[in-house]
Amino acid sequence: MAQCKSRGYGRYRQAGVGSKLTVKQQDISKYSQIEGSITIVNPPYGERMLEIKEAEELYKKMGQRLCPSKENPCYIISPHEEFEVFFGKKADKKRKLYNGMIKCNLYMYFK
Repeated sequence: MAQCKSRGYGRYRQAGVGSKLTVKQQDISKYSQIEGSITIVNPPYGERMLEIKEAEELYKKMGQRLCPSKENPCYIISPHEEFEVFFGKKADKKRKLYNGMIKCNLYMYFK
């Protein structure tokens, strides 16, 4: 967890938004969203850190745990073409992007 915070947190502070952010790495089964917060997730893709089947199981758990709404939007980066099927919810909006050299989608849930 310390590595996760140290990599990006200094940049957030420099940008003047450090006091408004909480950056952490944790097991999705222990996650609880703070009311009125925005959740941004960049889970393992099944390329470096997990096998594809393990990543798909993680996406299912995320769909059970995360409850995006207008008050608590959620944004998830994934290269998996079937992410929405495993997550169990169709995104309100989708944007193509690259995370390094990996072609991904930003799945936006905000309604």
